[in-house]
Amino acid sequence: MNTVNVVTVGDTGNHVIDALEELRGTIKVIRRCPELLDLLAACQSGLASVAVVAESADQLKATLVDRLTAVGVSLVAIAADPAEATRLRGIGAVAVPANPTPEAITEAVLGALNARRYPQSAGFGVPTARLPIPKPGDGDDGVRFDAGQGGAVNPPPRALGSEASRAAAAGAEAGGAASAQQVPSRGHGSSRQTGQQVGARTGSPPRGLAKVRAAFSIFPARKAAGSEGRARAVAVTAGTTVNPFSAPDGRTQHQTVAVWGPAGSPGRTTLAINLAAEWAAQGLKVLVVDADSYGASVAATLGLLDESASFAQACRVADQGLLTTAELERISSVVVFAGGTFALLTGLTRSERWPELRAAAVERVLQTAQKMVDVVVIDCGFCLESDEELSYDSVAPRRNGATLSALAQADVIFAIGNSDAIGIPRLIRALAELPEVCAGATIEVVLNKVRKKAAGTAPQKALEQAWERFGPGIPITHFLPWDADVLDRALLEGRLLSEVAPDSALRRAILKICCAPVQQNQKLLS
Repeated sequence: MNTVNVVTVGDTGNHVIDALEELRGTIKVIRRCPELLDLLAACQSGLASVAVVAESADQLKATLVDRLTAVGVSLVAIAADPAEATRLRGIGAVAVPANPTPEAITEAVLGALNARRYPQSAGFGVPTARLPIPKPGDGDDGVRFDAGQGGAVNPPPRALGSEASRAAAAGAEAGGAASAQQVPSRGHGSSRQTGQQVGARTGSPPRGLAKVRAAFSIFPARKAAGSEGRARAVAVTAGTTVNPFSAPDGRTQHQTVAVWGPAGSPGRTTLAINLAAEWAAQGLKVLVVDADSYGASVAATLGLLDESASFAQACRVADQGLLTTAELERISSVVVFAGGTFALLTGLTRSERWPELRAAAVERVLQTAQKMVDVVVIDCGFCLESDEELSYDSVAPRRNGATLSALAQADVIFAIGNSDAIGIPRLIRALAELPEVCAGATIEVVLNKVRKKAAGTAPQKALEQAWERFGPGIPITHFLPWDADVLDRALLEGRLLSEVAPDSALRRAILKICCAPVQQNQKLLS
């Protein structure tokens, strides 16, 4: 077998790194670094394919691990105890128990190289498209290192299909697999009740589509290992009730919905919270994430006096590899309204705190959220600039890392724009960049503030004609009318449209995104 070059930091009490150098076998120690920053520099220069951290493993964060992954370097870390081993696995490192033998380190290094066959997320670089979240027992074939058994290694993973490989890369239960991305198992802890009454009842989630997509659900089935995760389209016919979140076996699938728009696009927050409320009213578990690092406004729109920035708090816990579904439920607030409840991660209270939303941590928060709830609704920032210079030259956080990670994890993106002479060109130009950061997601174009004064006597027809002539290949899917009085009242009272004006044109338009037309009529008449 070819020699594997490694760089190391520190040594153990039994001098395992010294012994590893003396072996002169498969593993060759190229450089011994005094601290983690030196190790990162050595890895970025291409000296090694695996990094071994024998000291300072408690200082490892998800951002650093993902930075090493982005340059093609796997990480092996020596854990002081089983709890530390679990944390290290959670951030994507291969954990080896304390005082290992040189042979155990060699096996761990080779296991890390073998695990690299599976696609891994490089959350610090340009975020990758979302990976499927495996369920317990769904082909957990990654290399395992038991923190309590001297570095024992399972046999190498067998050859898997591409979908199963991606599922294996996502990891398994937090006491098990040591392969790249690990997310805690699904669980529902206790929730704390905050907020105020802000909603109303709605119908079931199915909805009609624009004429070009009338036969399919907006939610593509998430691909995952196992028969229940196979991709499919949900047919929608008049008079039928089809849950777009249902898998073939009848279980609810987990979906991530992002609401995004270019600079100057109004209505992202309004659309996000009202969609969340409509779905939550049907009994679905919904989490709203305010990921706008420029101007977070979900808490203020709902009239909440939450100054804790719970999304940033969740990101800090995720960066340490300690985020579980129970912990995420503890951190999140619960907004209670007449039709049900939904969880909320509030955004930054000041825009200068954006470095707290590192891309690697945001990605892990969203992956954990996908296991905690049925639907994750993300209110995204407007800017898609990736700061590529920073991603190559340093470990500094990127200004738009939260937005890019959110869009990369989304199954459905509602691209919202203003329906006037300024908003339409901005949206058209921005849509040319959007597919680069959300490969595989379904993009739905939503035009907001549709009104005669800005688009003529037949605004919807005029906008469609202009879009067909100048717009991209993505059709306009939804039109939201301008209703200033209703929006002002909802904002003043901190309530949702379904409560302040359930029969308004704007609420009906948002309901079309959630429900099939026949069902809308039945529910609005009931």
